[in-house]
Amino acid sequence: MTFDPQLATLGALTMAIGFTMYYAGLKKNMLELKRQRRICPACGRRIAGRVCNAH
Repeated sequence: MTFDPQLATLGALTMAIGFTMYYAGLKKNMLELKRQRRICPACGRRIAGRVCNAH
């Protein structure tokens, strides 16, 4: 099998476009690297859902 420069260019271009879209999503806060743990300010427990169920 021979090396095809057009296929290599297509692969590199696809990866560059994907990286650019990922980076733009992070900058616009549409993507999150890791979700932060939420702590209830009233009781100090970790909030698993939308609201604290301890009250």
